[in-house]
Amino acid sequence: MSTGLLVAIIVVVVLVIAALILFSMRGRMAARRRERALEQRRETAASEHREAAQVREQRADTSERQARIAAAEAERERAEATLHSERADAHERGQADDEFVNEDGSLRNRDEVARETGDRDRVNGEPVDRDTRDGRTVAVDRDVAERHGLLSSDADRDASADAPRERTR
Repeated sequence: MSTGLLVAIIVVVVLVIAALILFSMRGRMAARRRERALEQRRETAASEHREAAQVREQRADTSERQARIAAAEAERERAEATLHSERADAHERGQADDEFVNEDGSLRNRDEVARETGDRDRVNGEPVDRDTRDGRTVAVDRDVAERHGLLSSDADRDASADAPRERTR
């Protein structure tokens, strides 16, 4: 055989082997690329889920905190109700008469008694309404509210009730 033919066969064999190696490596490189893309998607999905979990955890903490506050307020209201009930029982039995009598035996002013006993349901000896806005309880003095035009007086309400109503179409 001639040397040129032998060199040509060797070159062709080397080229075929190189082509086979390239094709096999090309498949491996594509598989690696797909694996890297899949890993990146996994990491993205995991981070999104972690962020969503963190947001929901914060919401849950806020809700629990609000529930604890509401429970504490309910306990406080229950304790105040119990306190008033006990005071009522003491007054019925005559065990709290010292709150109404001065040292000299004269009767005390109702406002002093309300202030000292912490009766927050009375202002100037008169019962007041309670307004619960923004989760807070606020005492509303009817006289002051009527003066400022926030409430209508009883006379205004009675007059408007007696007035004929207009028909609307």
